[in-house]
Amino acid sequence: MKQNLRKVLAMLVLSTSVMGLTACSAADAEAAITYDEAYLHSVADFLITNWDGLDEATLTGYASMDAEEAEEVIEYNGLPFTAEAFTTAFAGYQGSVDELGAYISTDSYDAPIVKGDEVTLNVNVTYEQRPAQISIVFNKKSVAESVAINPEYTIGEILTKAGMNTLIGMGVVFAVLIFLSLLISCFNFIPQIQKMFSKKTEVPAPAPVKAAPAPVKAAPAVEELVDDGELVAAITAAICAYSGTSSDGFVVRSIRRADSAKWKRA
Repeated sequence: MKQNLRKVLAMLVLSTSVMGLTACSAADAEAAITYDEAYLHSVADFLITNWDGLDEATLTGYASMDAEEAEEVIEYNGLPFTAEAFTTAFAGYQGSVDELGAYISTDSYDAPIVKGDEVTLNVNVTYEQRPAQISIVFNKKSVAESVAINPEYTIGEILTKAGMNTLIGMGVVFAVLIFLSLLISCFNFIPQIQKMFSKKTEVPAPAPVKAAPAPVKAAPAVEELVDDGELVAAITAAICAYSGTSSDGFVVRSIRRADSAKWKRA
């Protein structure tokens, strides 16, 4: 039991020591940055009053300065700004002046926020068309490193912008889908167009040449014996003289070609 009690007491002492070290480190970090709150307010007031008093040409000139020109203006006037903070401050106001309108009043200064080596001051300002919050970030030397102006919109304006963005996005999507569907439907006409162009450029193929028919052998000439009446009469008379008979008893049964060799020997 005593051992458990000792362990609990040891844990409490250890946790208390850790919390004390953490608190000391946080306090040291805050103590590392020293700033004059009234001075930070004066820097914010300088910006706000200068924004409202500038004409469009001068405002555009400050907003479009390069780093070297901004450094010259800052050194000449002894302003507590970096070159980037100076130009972005006027460029940011120029981009929001149409939505803000004329300056009316500075309402309040929020408590400075210390984070690391930086101090952030937020100023609530009222303009003709809407309120806005100006956020200025200072380094540990109380020199402004960045400036941002944030107009505050009503719920109706936020919903209107959201609705417009939604409509534009959906409109673009549907327009692309319609275009793709029309493009795909045109694929049906591509083969017909190809056929039309192929007909115009197609060269007719030469007709195939038919092979000449093989020559037909002529049939051997048949001697005309039936119409040669004189020859028949002579042969008949010779037979009758040889046999001593008349031609009345002769009957032609068939006609055959005789061997030509026998006639040549005759």
